[in-house]
Formats: sequence, structure tokens, C-alpha cells
Amino acid sequence: MSETTDVTETPAAKPVPDPDKVAAAKAAAAAKAAAAAAAPPRALPSDEDISAWIHGADVPILGAVFEGIDVKRFDALVMQIRKEELVPQHWQVLSSHAAPDDMVFEQLPEVGRLRARYKDQELSRKRLPHLRYAWRELGGRRPNIWTVPDLLAAMRRIYDKKHPVDWTELLSAVRDIWRDSDLPFGRDQLEILWACLVLVRKNTKK
Repeated sequence: MSETTDVTETPAAKPVPDPDKVAAAKAAAAAKAAAAAAAPPRALPSDEDISAWIHGADVPILGAVFEGIDVKRFDALVMQIRKEELVPQHWQVLSSHAAPDDMVFEQLPEVGRLRARYKDQELSRKRLPHLRYAWRELGGRRPNIWTVPDLLAAMRRIYDKKHPVDWTELLSAVRDIWRDSDLPFGRDQLEILWACLVLVRKNTKK
């Protein structure tokens, strides 16, 4: 008669964490948290800055209110704008558009006027590419007939595509087109944009 041997499997021992690696990871996390806490809040434009910018001043931090946000946050800001009835309640971004030829943009009279206004070619090179990208996202709609809702629609498309845009340069180019308009339409859009920026600034955290 053979003897039966009962074999019981022994659970594999769990690996013991390397104390040095654990300490290093904790130190790195603490350093990252300390750096974030010590970082100064981002500079945001004041209401006075926005007013000066609307009237033509150069305010490099103007676009900071639109930096570091995504489509969801942008939609929330636009909802606040709509609640204040600064844009029509029924307004919505169009879902599709045809991509225009960039040469059409280069030949637009308002683009020529911007180049003449800036004189400094460096300033033109800084601003016009951002304006051109927004123009593409609006299917080639001429910037001189844009409304604030059109601008917001272009901005949303830019957020959706995660395209890197300098908001100060884009907004400044649009502002200058409206300022150069001989029609009350341009002044009206500037007034609406002014109110929108003040509201967005109020609802933006540092």
C-alpha cells in the first residue's frame, strides 16, 4: 500500500518594495507639489487692461483668460455669455464647413489694410497666421463681416482641434479689423466683445 503525500502550494511571496525607490518617488511627488504651490498665479488682464486693449492698446496678457482650458470649459464660458444675452440664445457652432484656399485670404482687402496698419512686418507675421486659421475654421467667411458669435465659433473649433493659437494675437487682429470699420457694425461688435471679455475674466480663475 502506497503512502499518499499531500502537497500544498505555497503562495508566492510578494516582492518587497525597494525602500530607496519608494523614498525617491515620495520625494519627487513632494517636490512637484511644492513647485506647484510656489508657482505664482498666472497674470490675467484687469478690467482696465481690457478697456485699454479695446481702444487699441497693446496688452500682451489679454489672451491669458483663454489659455489652459478645453472645449468643455470654453462651452461653460460661452454659456455664461449667452445667459447675459451678449450673444443670441439660439446661436450654435456650425458642424461642418468647406476648407478655403489660403490665397483667397491673402487677397482680402481687410487683410491688406491690416498689413498697412501694422507696417511692422514682424507684427503682421505674428498676427495674420492666427487670423487665417480662424478664417479657415469659419469656411472662408470674410473677417470684416464677422460677429462676436462668429469669433466664438472659430475659437471653439480651434479648441476642439487643439490647434496652438496665440489668443492675444488672434483677438487683436479681429479687434483691429472692427476698429478700422467705417460702419457702426464694427463699433457694435467691439462693445459686445468688450462685455464678453470682462465677463470671461470675471469667471476665470488664476
